[in-house]
Amino acid sequence: MATTAVTRAQVSQAVAQLMPRIIQGVQLDFFVKQRITQTQLLVLLAIHAAERCTMGTLARNMHVRMPTATGIVTRLARAGYVRRCPDPEDRRQVFVELTDKGRAFIQAFQGVIRARWQKVLKMLEPKALEAFHSVILQLTRQLGGTGP
Repeated sequence: MATTAVTRAQVSQAVAQLMPRIIQGVQLDFFVKQRITQTQLLVLLAIHAAERCTMGTLARNMHVRMPTATGIVTRLARAGYVRRCPDPEDRRQVFVELTDKGRAFIQAFQGVIRARWQKVLKMLEPKALEAFHSVILQLTRQLGGTGP
């Protein structure tokens, strides 16, 4: 029996088509209630991943200019999601970290994502689920995460 090897292009195309369908299941009203934009969410996730970061690091990681990062952080600080903390060793440096409200938002967001993925993953047979889990762990390690 001849098998056809799946190419990276085919897999990336399939993922590109699947992700919007999965994302559509995330309750958009969740973001509306919280008054969070997609960009603000990405900033909150970046700060959460770093636990604490400088404005410069945040701007670089988000691929935005410093004034853009500053504006986003200012809006998030006004809303109570983040706080700025001066570096005691270098007064020119400012760290940004999540507040309790910011951490609660991230936990709630992750809960929404988990619930959505649980619905999606119910469609997989046990062997496919195990294989998918293995791939996710490998990708997480390769992309610099720690995995579960």
